[in-house]
Amino acid sequence: MDALNDVGKAVLSVLQNTFASTIYELWFQDLKLIGLSESEAVFQINNSFKQKILQSRHAENIKRALSEVIGYEAEIRIVSSEGEDGFSIPTFEIKKEQVAPIEEPKETFNTGAAIESKTIVEEYTFENFIVGDSNKFTHAACMAVAMSSINKGKRQSGYNPIYNPLFIYGPSGVGKTHLLFAVTNEIKRNNPNVRLMYKKGEEFTNELISSIKNSTQPAFREKYRTVDVLLIDDIQFIAGKEATQEEFFHTFTALYEEEKQIILTSDRPPKDIKTLEDRLRTRFEWGLLADIQPPSFELRTAIINKKAETLGVDISPDVVEYLATKLQNNIRQIEGSIKKIAAISLLTRSPVTIELSRRAISDVLSGNEPVNITVDRILAAVSRKYGISTEDIKAKKRSADIVNARHICIYLIRQLTDISFNSIGEFFSRDHATIISAFKKVESNVSSNQHFAKEIQELMGELKN
Repeated sequence: MDALNDVGKAVLSVLQNTFASTIYELWFQDLKLIGLSESEAVFQINNSFKQKILQSRHAENIKRALSEVIGYEAEIRIVSSEGEDGFSIPTFEIKKEQVAPIEEPKETFNTGAAIESKTIVEEYTFENFIVGDSNKFTHAACMAVAMSSINKGKRQSGYNPIYNPLFIYGPSGVGKTHLLFAVTNEIKRNNPNVRLMYKKGEEFTNELISSIKNSTQPAFREKYRTVDVLLIDDIQFIAGKEATQEEFFHTFTALYEEEKQIILTSDRPPKDIKTLEDRLRTRFEWGLLADIQPPSFELRTAIINKKAETLGVDISPDVVEYLATKLQNNIRQIEGSIKKIAAISLLTRSPVTIELSRRAISDVLSGNEPVNITVDRILAAVSRKYGISTEDIKAKKRSADIVNARHICIYLIRQLTDISFNSIGEFFSRDHATIISAFKKVESNVSSNQHFAKEIQELMGELKN
């Protein structure tokens, strides 16, 4: 029951950070989670009128908040403690130590360093950011900027911000915001005198609009132009907004001339942000451009193991390999999937198997997974495509065209079936490391060679159909 209460409190925390305080206190504050299963959650409220309003108008909001906490969607039922509702509560045994740690936003305004934001997550640090080939350069740049900013207040003269601006770009879910929070938390921990400002690009725009509407632009400018470190997440949102770009240009210029550190993130490099003014694009490129790519197979494996360890869920190496192969998009997808797998395993009292994992991640995979693809079909398809016999593919021959076909077979077998790397190695009479190396080579070529990627997609499409 303690764990159920913890989940309920975490859901309320999400709702509190979603709605204005008056709305939260009126409708959500007294909600209590009293039942949870794999498909349904039951919340109780102390008033029949509120029950009707919550069920009819806010069930989807509660559903989204619950999904953010437990990692999967469950239907929402609201009951009232005032009368007989004729409901049965879905229950299951749950151990508190197995509930996923909830990453609740911490109130950091006027605590420690002056961070003007209510969205900084204090748990996001450099220590728990998993570093791999796809992000190690940007991680190092952020650490250097953080240390430089920490030392700023300790230097008497000659301070120059390092990498100014630092412009981080990459697709959604690869760790850009984690690094911004890590910078703020590192600075706050080591030098409370540094004044920081973290905002999302959309928040900056909305605040500017509000200041224009309320004739408070001088206060708005004072707020943004007197900080030591300005961090703007998703700066691409200001593109195409003339007044916002004008204001940010002058804010950027004022801070830069005062040698204040600026850190920006975006889902693309400055040159690819359409409708961004040239003068801003030029300034964004003055400092250091640092990109974060989707995580490699090794990094995905490390993240899965770390998240599973954090959640206290036991995942075998074969399942880890399966998940690292299937979950390729971003870190957020991986973490959400592991949280969901842990919850389903807990709810059903089942071990984490490949079958359970497949069911858990089916909604995040692109398209339906084929269920009838065999190794023989893959070998036959590759053989037809490249004109190499299946016997040569399976044999020890090492001419370039045969090795290439063999590597493609290994990649497709791992992508389209549940067969582990160890089992693939046994099939081809090769060791585990050789099979992983072959898989990685094809994965790298798919990422860097559009023509080759098209070939692989055609093969996968043929096999799926």
